[in-house]
Amino acid sequence: MIAAARNPRRGIWAAIAFLLLAGIGVARVVATYKIFNQTTDEPAHLATGMEWLDRGTYSLEPLHPPLARVAIALGPYLSGIRLTGQGNVWAEGNEMLFARGRYLHNLALARLGVLPFFLLASFLVWCWSRRRYGEAPAFVAALLFTSSPVILAHAGVATTDMAITGTFTWALLAFVNLLDEPGYSRAAILGLAVGLAVLSKFSALVFLPACGLALLLWRWLAETRRAEKKAATSEFRWARGVAVAALAAFLVVWGGYRFSVGSITTVADRPHPTLDRTFGAMGAPHNVAYAVSEAHWIPAPAFFRGIAEVRQKEAQGHKGYLLGQIRLTGWWYFFPVALAVKTTLPFLLLAGAGAFCLLRSGWRERDWIAAAPVVAALALLLVSMTSHINIGIRHILPIYPLLAIAAGVGTCRLWKIAKSKYVGALLVLPLLAWHLASSARAHPDYLAYFNELAGQHPERILIDSDLDWGQDLLRLSAALRERGIEEVSIAYAGSADLDMSRFGLPRFHILAPYQRADGWIAISLLRLKTGGLGYPNDSYSWLKAYKPVCLVGRTIRLYYLPGHAEANQADSGLAGMEPHEISRLN
Repeated sequence: MIAAARNPRRGIWAAIAFLLLAGIGVARVVATYKIFNQTTDEPAHLATGMEWLDRGTYSLEPLHPPLARVAIALGPYLSGIRLTGQGNVWAEGNEMLFARGRYLHNLALARLGVLPFFLLASFLVWCWSRRRYGEAPAFVAALLFTSSPVILAHAGVATTDMAITGTFTWALLAFVNLLDEPGYSRAAILGLAVGLAVLSKFSALVFLPACGLALLLWRWLAETRRAEKKAATSEFRWARGVAVAALAAFLVVWGGYRFSVGSITTVADRPHPTLDRTFGAMGAPHNVAYAVSEAHWIPAPAFFRGIAEVRQKEAQGHKGYLLGQIRLTGWWYFFPVALAVKTTLPFLLLAGAGAFCLLRSGWRERDWIAAAPVVAALALLLVSMTSHINIGIRHILPIYPLLAIAAGVGTCRLWKIAKSKYVGALLVLPLLAWHLASSARAHPDYLAYFNELAGQHPERILIDSDLDWGQDLLRLSAALRERGIEEVSIAYAGSADLDMSRFGLPRFHILAPYQRADGWIAISLLRLKTGGLGYPNDSYSWLKAYKPVCLVGRTIRLYYLPGHAEANQADSGLAGMEPHEISRLN
């Protein structure tokens, strides 16, 4: 289903419309910079990216590859900020954010490094849709993508998730183009895109093979039903093409690690648990694995150390929260639930309609390319359901460009499906208006957005980076000043330094697990519901019996408990509060 030839003038207007949509998205993202303090992961990404730029090494924390991190650190680096020599990613990151007393300025410089990836992903959504389905689906797809709260949320924080979204989409499109019209230049482009995706986040090593295999299977099924198969390109040899792509990807990844050479680990670090789990505790495979990992000729050793850390983290699990439950090893249905409540309902409905139309027409017309975004999205979702780390929809953020493409097609099909154009308009326009209204109402709290299915207590469904990522500390400081509060007990979930001189907090005490307190208490929802990472799950469950004075932003509950806590509970009768009883300070 390739779009028909276009009018050049119409193409110019289409490009202008896309630029307008992308510009509005950028403006909305930048408008959040002054409202939210750092999210939990931002200092670590800044510190490791700065190490790459400042010292030419990458040893502070190799858990993520360097591309997004270097982009994040580039703005602060050009402004003159450097590492402080503390050696800890969190301390280094915090010190750099507060350098020269310009916290919000430095944080904005770091976050600006993510915007190119947002623009890349937006352009690819528009370009892919326009080439395969036409101008109207491309416009709608770009509109839905650039106004989706979950996309705006992660385009506005200095993390790796928007980087993998853009580069993964490019790699997938390059793969489809290569299968459609093989050529060595296209193979090289595929290698470049794959290399950049791997340099963005290690999840590309799982997502790309899964989506690639699914597309190959779908292509084979479609072509076996086709009476006349497309002739192969005689000049192109697949073995050589794969070699070209692999070489390009290898050079890009190695270059991302500054063409470093060394050992993955050393004899002094023995035993190596990751190798033992993979190759056994003894025997020939074990000995070979040890010899290779300890050799000093391995290209990009930090790359392999990072993969080992990810595998170890996946094996150990990570405290996750879903529907009131807490687990270390996750749930197979975590990401389907997250998609269902973190995406606007009209976006989901339009994407579902588009997926149905594309799969049906692709099967009937033996056109595997038509349904490629849907097949890839399904493969990505299925492989993600095996993950033991369930801490946010952001881990499958690359699914959104694919869903946006399907939604663009679904919108236009619904418009045309009715005999009367007015009926089609009545089907489509309310859904688009609903989506845009939901997006507008979410501003600036895109990170904490939940759709209508979540109700007024989304913290009963998801928390962590889907709701409380430590972003409301500035709002808490303002709320305490507004109320004239001079002392407060705090249980905060985040990486920000709570030093009074930095965030303008009044005199405070850290509220330890199981420690009951009187007076003003501020607690992050993540700490209230899960205890926080490294703490018992019920550390603050005693607070759940009390009614908060207000919800600061979307993530911090503020309580006032006069006198003895147990007596206050008995006298106040405040247990069992309803959602509408909680006021919000924004």
